[in-house]
Amino acid sequence: MTNKMKLLWSFLIGFSMMSCDLEVDNPNSLLEADLADPSAASALANGGWNASLNGIGYIMIANAVATDEVVWTGSRDAWRQLDKGGMTNEYNEFVDGAWPFITEGRWMADKAVSVLEGFHSASTLPNTQDLVRAYLTAAMVRVYVADMFDDFVYSDKTEAGTPFGAASMSQMYDEASTLLGKADAIADAENKVKVAGLKARVAHAKAVWGKNNPVDTSSPYVSAGASEAAAALALMTGDYKWKMAFSGVTVSNEMSWQINGRLEMDLLYNALVDNGDPKANDLVTGIADTRITAAEAEFKDVTAGTDYAPITIISAREMHLIIAESKKAGGDDTGCIAELNKIRDMDGLDNYTTEDAGAALQHERRANLFIQGRRLPDMYRFGITSVVWDPVEKSPAGSFFPITIREIRANPNISQ
Repeated sequence: MTNKMKLLWSFLIGFSMMSCDLEVDNPNSLLEADLADPSAASALANGGWNASLNGIGYIMIANAVATDEVVWTGSRDAWRQLDKGGMTNEYNEFVDGAWPFITEGRWMADKAVSVLEGFHSASTLPNTQDLVRAYLTAAMVRVYVADMFDDFVYSDKTEAGTPFGAASMSQMYDEASTLLGKADAIADAENKVKVAGLKARVAHAKAVWGKNNPVDTSSPYVSAGASEAAAALALMTGDYKWKMAFSGVTVSNEMSWQINGRLEMDLLYNALVDNGDPKANDLVTGIADTRITAAEAEFKDVTAGTDYAPITIISAREMHLIIAESKKAGGDDTGCIAELNKIRDMDGLDNYTTEDAGAALQHERRANLFIQGRRLPDMYRFGITSVVWDPVEKSPAGSFFPITIREIRANPNISQ
C-alpha cells in the first residue's frame, strides 16, 4: 500500500470512528494490517462510505457544470471547457483532479466488502448491517462512475488494472446489481428500502446507458426498473429520500464548495455574469417550477457551512418517474401521466390533464432529479442542449469522461 493510501485510510477511518466505540488501539493511525481486527468492521464500512462520498462530490461537479443545471461563473479555463460541453479531454485539470478521489472511493468500498465478507464467513462480524452498508456503497459508487465515464479501470494500489473499454462500461451496472443482491439477503428493514431503491436505479440507469451508446433520440424512453421501483415504493414512506450527508466531522462535498464556497459555479442562470440556462417553467402553471426552486434553495443553504450541501441518492419521486417512463415506453401515455400526477400530488400541484406525456415525463425528471447527477444522460437521449454549449468546443452527444492523464501515464495497460 502506498503512503498516500495509508494516509487516506487513516484520515477517513479516523473520522468515521468518532461516533464508534471500537476496541482498536490508536484508531487515527490504522494501517491495512489493522483491518484484520473484526472490531474495526464498522469503521471500515464508514471509511469506504466517506471515501466514496468524497469521490462522488468531486466527479459530480465536473459532470454538472457540463449540463444545464450548473453554469461556470469563475476564472478557471478547465471549468469553462466543461461548461461549453467539452467532455473528452483527458488533460482537463478538474476531471483529472477528481480521478484519484473517485478511484480511491471505489477501491475502499471494495476493500470494505472484501474484508467484511471474510469476517461474515468466519462468523466474527459484530454487525451484519456493516456488510450491507459496504455492499450499498460499492454498488452506489459503480452507478455514479458508469453514469459519468466512458471508460474506467480498477487498479489495486500499485497493481495496474486493465480498462473496461467504452463498449463494456455497462458491466459496472451488472456488478452493482450483484452487490445489491448480496445486500438484500441480509439487510434489515432500514437498509432494505435503500437496497430496493438502488436496484431500481441501477436497472433504469443501465437502460439509459444503452440509449446513449450510441445516442438514440428517436426512441429515447426505456422500460426498465419498473417492477423494482414498485417494490421499493412499497417500502418507502411518503416523500422518501436517501441522501449523502456531508459534514465537518466526515467529509465535505466538493460540488457544494465550488458552488457555495469558491463561487466558481452557480446553479442555473447567474445574472451577475449574464450566463447560464434559465429555470424550467412548470408545464401546467407556466411559471418557474417550484420543485427546482426548492432544490436550489436547499443546496445553497449555507447555514451549516458552504461545503456540506446534501446529494439525494434515491427517492420515492424517482421510483414514480421510473414507473412512468416504463409506461411511456410501452405506449401507455395515460398511465404515464397518472404516475407523474402522483409526484405532483406530493407538492399540491395541479395535475396534468391534456399535456403531452413525453414532454411531461422529461420535465418531471428535470424538476424532481435536479442536481442529482442524472441530467447529462437525459439531455443526450432527449436531444436537449444547454444555451452555454459551444459548437466548436462541445464533444459529440453521448460523450462522458475519459480515463484521465494521471492514470494513462501511470498505467502500462493504457496507450494514449
